[in-house]
Amino acid sequence: MANKYPNSGLLNVNSYKNSEKQPDFKGSIKMNRVVLKELMMANTDEDVEIKLSAWNMQGSRGPFMRLAWDSYKKPEQAPAPKPQVQSTADDSDDLPF
Repeated sequence: MANKYPNSGLLNVNSYKNSEKQPDFKGSIKMNRVVLKELMMANTDEDVEIKLSAWNMQGSRGPFMRLAWDSYKKPEQAPAPKPQVQSTADDSDDLPF
């Protein structure tokens, strides 16, 4: 697979499927070693969740799915909003110009 889409992969129709227990599609995903290491270091949970996206494509050997992945990050707790300071007309008298 060319590096046209880094950290991506393909799923092809499983032409060797002989029973319902075998997968409909087979393929692989290539992950950059540096990105994979960063993903491992950024997650302290035992399991690392990865979001997948897939596009149906048509190739010379038949239909396939192009895959892309993105690491899932738990939403952080939003910080409390800072109170808005409203200026008054009297504030302009303190300006030195």
